[in-house]
Amino acid sequence: MRSLFLLLLFAPLVAAEDPKAFPTLVNPNCSHCVDEAKRRTDDLKPTDPVLCWTRGYSDGGAIPIRFFLSKYRVISDSYGVFVYDPDAGFVRGFAPNYNFTFQGWHNGILTMQDSTDGTLFSALSGMGLEGPRQGQRLPVVPTIASTWGEAMARNPNAVAYEMHDKYKAVELPTEANQDSIKTRLAKIDARLKPEDMVLGVRVGDVVKAYPVKDRPFLLTDKLGTTDVVLFGGAAYKPVASQPRKWKGPKPDKNGVSPDDPGQPLLNGDGEVLPARTLTFTEKNGVITDVETGSIWGIDGRSNLGKLKGWTLEWVDGVVCKWFAWSAEYPKTELAGAEMKPKQDVNSKVKMISGASEFLRLLPKPFGTIQAIDAKARTVSLLLDGEKLAKVWNVEPDAEVKINGWWGRLDQLKADDKVWVWLKLDRTKNPISVAMIADELSGAEIQFDPLAKPKAKAAPNPTDTLATKFPVQKEWLRQKWIAEGLPGSLAFVHNFSGELDLLLDHEAMRWGRSLKAGDAVELQGDVPIKAVVKTVQAWRERTQLRLVVGELQASELKPGQRILMKMTTPSKEVDDSAYPSDIGRERTKDERVEWFLANIYCSCRVGKETCTGMFYTLSSCNPNGCGMPNFTRDEIRDLIAKGKSDKDIWDSLLKDRGALMLKPHLLQ
Repeated sequence: MRSLFLLLLFAPLVAAEDPKAFPTLVNPNCSHCVDEAKRRTDDLKPTDPVLCWTRGYSDGGAIPIRFFLSKYRVISDSYGVFVYDPDAGFVRGFAPNYNFTFQGWHNGILTMQDSTDGTLFSALSGMGLEGPRQGQRLPVVPTIASTWGEAMARNPNAVAYEMHDKYKAVELPTEANQDSIKTRLAKIDARLKPEDMVLGVRVGDVVKAYPVKDRPFLLTDKLGTTDVVLFGGAAYKPVASQPRKWKGPKPDKNGVSPDDPGQPLLNGDGEVLPARTLTFTEKNGVITDVETGSIWGIDGRSNLGKLKGWTLEWVDGVVCKWFAWSAEYPKTELAGAEMKPKQDVNSKVKMISGASEFLRLLPKPFGTIQAIDAKARTVSLLLDGEKLAKVWNVEPDAEVKINGWWGRLDQLKADDKVWVWLKLDRTKNPISVAMIADELSGAEIQFDPLAKPKAKAAPNPTDTLATKFPVQKEWLRQKWIAEGLPGSLAFVHNFSGELDLLLDHEAMRWGRSLKAGDAVELQGDVPIKAVVKTVQAWRERTQLRLVVGELQASELKPGQRILMKMTTPSKEVDDSAYPSDIGRERTKDERVEWFLANIYCSCRVGKETCTGMFYTLSSCNPNGCGMPNFTRDEIRDLIAKGKSDKDIWDSLLKDRGALMLKPHLLQ
């Protein structure tokens, strides 16, 4: 979430020339993010900036700024009074109320007025500036700035407003409002530049600003006598509490609901557990607590690990521009040299790789087959939304999915509906098909067993596959017996008689059941007998080092596609609850990497972006995603406790669920 600071642009008491220029939105109808994502699927972007409130009913909510706050600036609602000030660079939330309206600016900061008594408040600090409650401060609601994609990934069932057609996108302003500029102080605190972004934090009467540009993503500090921990754009006390369930608002005529402390969700033993003080560490942008290894987000909530669902106590903090914070708090402390981040040894790797999750870039259209030539590996597709069909080459090692399992191109036919992933060249132009799935397989890949069911939901594809899947699985088994397992030659040594064969994704169980000394046969015009020297799980593929007789491999070339026959394994290899090579003797590091090459990521990130969901967790780039390293640490801890591979497998499966076991890609 480091990028969220780039998504928000933002003297005397002066009212706007026309306060109605930013009308107030009062108590809009409510929904949930997952529903509104479907309603406005063509309009909402993963990069859309949002204001998130992070506590309360449904664990909070998200407001897309372009569709609501960019136009209204103040929303008076039963969940809170939410404000957006692009000129001072902040979003903010205060206690629920129906009576607040936009009123102008003070010191360059948006102001709002309570229509019941006329008091004018700063939208940054919540301080009463003028009127009956001058000098009093409004209660704050825990809020952070984020993006729609990140909000959906962390909490798709959070509250959202119903995005009816009347809510049109209003692009974020690119220039400061002149009325706002007129009210700025003539002299700005010179310790930073006026437009520099800071995270301002207040604990009682102690306030401190942390420059965003130089601040590490994780920082611990003490404000007065209070310990605080800073996650990106938010501050918390390092004290975690058990999950709670909150009631929905029951507002009176002013939008105020009765106090609700929340009902603790009991643990498996039916207990209310005491709060825990935690220490935190950060690696590759992922924050974990030292005590349990649970992963924590900028919302102060753990979404994975032993403390999943636990929350930290929010501390009043807001990301804003320096001119605004220093005007509101002229005696603020300013964090300095003590917060400089340590040199990251992976920084050069990150500079080159970035997130390196190329799967998120691939076009993934649906279409209809017009014609198919399995031998030539071409398919003519009419993609949805296009008028003309186009002939595409199918990659030699493309994933082909039929009836929820792997299959072959010749099983597809004209008029079949398919889901395809298109490989891109370096200029991001689609050039070939990297994955093709029949309609049923496409639905199964994207089916989320934990998603909230809908009244008009499509049938669960696994129900339809109950009869088709076993038939397809047996069909492919017979194909492997007759033809061999598909793979690619990675290396052929001209003189040693050794070669490396990478078996395809589909051959995981059979290929990994092989052991040193097993006999296999490479298919071709003249079959080549070989003996297995080593077997290694490599991402979703299986790397075999084979030894062949002298000159037998002289005509083979690296990159060549080839089929390999082996002694047919027992049905248990196909049907076991565990991988076929579980429990073999390996070093500690080898065991850790073996697990990552056998499980699929269950992080539930949506928008069809996560490589590790479809190609095993070991294919996730650890410089762009924290899940691989978190899992490595979790497995190392279990190994250190003397757990067997089966014990570790069972523990991971219990915590992560069935998605760990199969290729998938969530919408």
